[in-house]
Amino acid sequence: MVLPAVERRRRSARLREGETGAETAVGLALERARAARDAGAFLHLDEAGARDRARALDRAPEGRADRPLFGLPVAVKDNIAVRGLPSTSGSALLADYRAPFDATVVSRLRRAGAVILGTTNLDEFGMGSSTTRGFRGASRNPAAPHRIAGGSSGGSAAAVASGAAFAALGTDTGGSVRQPAAHCGLYGIRPTWGRVSRFGMTAYASSLDQVGVLASDPVEVGRVLGTIAGADPRDATSARRPVPDFASAASRPRTPRRLTVCADADLAPLDPASRGAFQRAVRRFQAAGTRVRRAPLPDADSAVAAYYLIACAEASSNLSRFDGLRYGRREAGDGTLAGAYRVSRSRGFGAEVRRRILLGAALLSRGYKDAVYGAATVARRRTREALLRLLAGSDALLLPVTLSPPRRLDRPDPASAEYRADRFNILAALGSLPALAIPAGERDGLPFGVQLMGPPWEEGALLSVAASVA
Repeated sequence: MVLPAVERRRRSARLREGETGAETAVGLALERARAARDAGAFLHLDEAGARDRARALDRAPEGRADRPLFGLPVAVKDNIAVRGLPSTSGSALLADYRAPFDATVVSRLRRAGAVILGTTNLDEFGMGSSTTRGFRGASRNPAAPHRIAGGSSGGSAAAVASGAAFAALGTDTGGSVRQPAAHCGLYGIRPTWGRVSRFGMTAYASSLDQVGVLASDPVEVGRVLGTIAGADPRDATSARRPVPDFASAASRPRTPRRLTVCADADLAPLDPASRGAFQRAVRRFQAAGTRVRRAPLPDADSAVAAYYLIACAEASSNLSRFDGLRYGRREAGDGTLAGAYRVSRSRGFGAEVRRRILLGAALLSRGYKDAVYGAATVARRRTREALLRLLAGSDALLLPVTLSPPRRLDRPDPASAEYRADRFNILAALGSLPALAIPAGERDGLPFGVQLMGPPWEEGALLSVAASVA
């Protein structure tokens, strides 16, 4: 089911260099998508639309000239609006909804010549780490079909790893791009919060959500990120900063002079095979001449608690509009508006989404907002300050991504275990910092990844460092 990374990169290179036309590239992508249908990567595969778009690109008189992503087959997570396609966020409540417009990131991809293949599977509203909680079933890891692809952008990761998409968009709230990238042997970047417009993305936790990119090599990540990044008048939180040439940065490998690496005590929760794989990644940098400094991370328990308190509070507010009355499928209930509201949300939302909404509503109620939510925002600020101190004098901070290999689909973890497993990924979210998952070999025959975290707005530097060990 998995397409070897070498072949995925070869296909991308042939398209970039003009050896392959858009129609050929899209035809190969759709062939792989059909062959990997059991992976559950796509919720909605737009074969006819993708073929029509590819033919139009090949026949256009201007050709490749002003289209840096000419013919690139891209998959888009199903919580990002793609005009004319269902946009369900993995929820039965939105099963009948079709997006009437393109998200800003999608319209920028189209202008650059990319071809949207379809939308990909996810945990409902992005709430999960396994892509098993969507209303249409689970995504499977192309490298090990009996295991999870990770989440919540697991469908995007499976689409790229299977060779169906050359690149994919995901969203990262607390690791939802980086964790599936690590599980599937891909590169996955969470940009600095504000680098990429969130207009057209269904919000989970607005102050944490960020659109990210998954691909098979740093150059492809850089090309797509450079296309979708930049200020957007429709998103007041997008930053008015120049967008560097991320693809060029990724094309110039740079061995870091100094790396800060988390202390051995921070690695204690990892299983032995994962600890060994992480230490091998550290030694690889050292062998290339990088000077490594060990330092403890911010307190994991406080960071995880702060992250989930903030995320659930914001989710409770953001998802309040999906009530079957204003938005979403309406259930009749007992015939009253209150009954329709209660039944629509009870049947429309899955168990994990209901859990987080209820927790968030309690946190924002009188008597808890200042005492609990306020304390979480203080912990968030302190976490960011601690991370910036760790990054001072270093090119990047090197961390694990996951505590263990991708679990078997038939062995679900309790929600509390998934929350604790986010201990390394939520740090970049709390700090509003960029972080990049990179493949780092295997662990017990399964893909293994580490992540590089950098100072604000330094995505290009992270891609350059990643290219040095590609």
